[in-house]
Amino acid sequence: MSAAVQGAEGPAAILRLRLLGHITKSPMTVTELASAEGKHLSHVSRALSELRALGLAETVLSEPRERKYRATDEGVALYTSLNRSPR
Repeated sequence: MSAAVQGAEGPAAILRLRLLGHITKSPMTVTELASAEGKHLSHVSRALSELRALGLAETVLSEPRERKYRATDEGVALYTSLNRSPR
């Protein structure tokens, strides 16, 4: 089982998976993600750092001083496989 889904019943793991879903579709800023999820910036930032450490997300600069996050190929593959799995 992937480290991103271990303990998936916990709120932090659920947030990581939801964020991965967002950034699989298109790159987003921390502010955009926090707004989409109704979470504090600090929670989203921490979850994104964890996804980056796992190799599932990476940062891109779209404009000066604006950092967006996108899913890596591994992140897209994981998210896609989880969405195909029966729950």
